[in-house]
Amino acid sequence: MTTSEHIAALTALVETYVMAMTRGDRPTLERIFFDRASEVGHYEGELLWNSRDAFIAMCEDAADAETDPFWAINSVSVQGDIAQVHVENDWAGMRFDDFLTLLLHEGSWRIVSKVYRIR
Repeated sequence: MTTSEHIAALTALVETYVMAMTRGDRPTLERIFFDRASEVGHYEGELLWNSRDAFIAMCEDAADAETDPFWAINSVSVQGDIAQVHVENDWAGMRFDDFLTLLLHEGSWRIVSKVYRIR
């Protein structure tokens, strides 16, 4: 894969991530996150360190199938089979900075971790 092909694949994955997160789409989120992925950040002054499944449950609880969420990729770094993407996005009425760490595994990019901050 060329760098431009990696960036195109990562961009498509980020769009899938934002839409699935917003809509509470469990099957898609399970497909794009590794089983042992984590979601980490501060919420209301407390450190949250969620498993993939706890994160997906939160997405299901806050699901909004009617919204067309804002999202933008602010930066992408690819080094071989690892990548980091900084995504600015809206979810559950809040604006976030998400840093996604990804691994290219068996021909597909998948999310290893999500670290976020609320703006």
